[in-house]
Amino acid sequence: MKIFVTGMGGFVGGAIAEYLRVHGHNVCGSARRAAGGAYRMELGEPFDAANFDGIGVVIHCAHDFTTGATARNIEGTQAWFDAAGSRGVHQQIFVSSCSATEKAESEYGRAKSAIEPLFLRTGHCVVRPGLVIGHGGLFQRQRAALLRTPIVPMIGAGQQPTAVIGLTEFLAALTVIIERDLRGAFNLFYEPQPTYRQFVTAVKRAGGQRPRFLPVPYQAALTVTAAFQKLRLPFPVKPGQVAALAGSASSERTSDLYRLLDARYGSFALEDALKM
Repeated sequence: MKIFVTGMGGFVGGAIAEYLRVHGHNVCGSARRAAGGAYRMELGEPFDAANFDGIGVVIHCAHDFTTGATARNIEGTQAWFDAAGSRGVHQQIFVSSCSATEKAESEYGRAKSAIEPLFLRTGHCVVRPGLVIGHGGLFQRQRAALLRTPIVPMIGAGQQPTAVIGLTEFLAALTVIIERDLRGAFNLFYEPQPTYRQFVTAVKRAGGQRPRFLPVPYQAALTVTAAFQKLRLPFPVKPGQVAALAGSASSERTSDLYRLLDARYGSFALEDALKM
């Protein structure tokens, strides 16, 4: 099967492409720079629809993280989706996020939520992974920030549910979706979800550090993180993440991970995923 992965230059897109190649699939894709089997394609810019010729599956991972790029992400993804469909692509999968809701605090979550209906109403597929634990991406940046911080500010008691998934399990579940030609929305994260306090504790211990916390009221946390962001100083979380921690959208969803990977049910653990 020939599979096209957009955003191959990113952590998740690159990992997907490599995993599928190793498991016998013919993989090509796009990135901001043409290299390693990737066409140069950027959201919102002109592209050659013939790039999708002969493709059976397109996995949409590309995302422009520039502030104010919501329209570019929505319109650019739709343009690629329509072009792929016109070239006979059978299955299209949008890599969304557990943070994707219409009222998400982050622009990222709102943009992902706005794109999802395009795939779902046309009978294609959306996957919503939790924070993907691996050597790159948002997790790697959060890990580095946490290990630089001797005392971690903790909003309230830190009991907010945190959706996470190891890179290995995410890739295995995605492969099942592709090979079984599954359609609809799939939420991919460990259950039960660890609390934010448990997540930070596990990251600290895996990094050889003792976790130390400073309880902080919600409003104070917003003020402090906003100040650090304005001064461009390193800090474990951003203001939008603070707001998101106050109400996790993923806590209202049930994970589909276990029915996709039923042979390994019960074997998933945050601590194991952190042994990178």
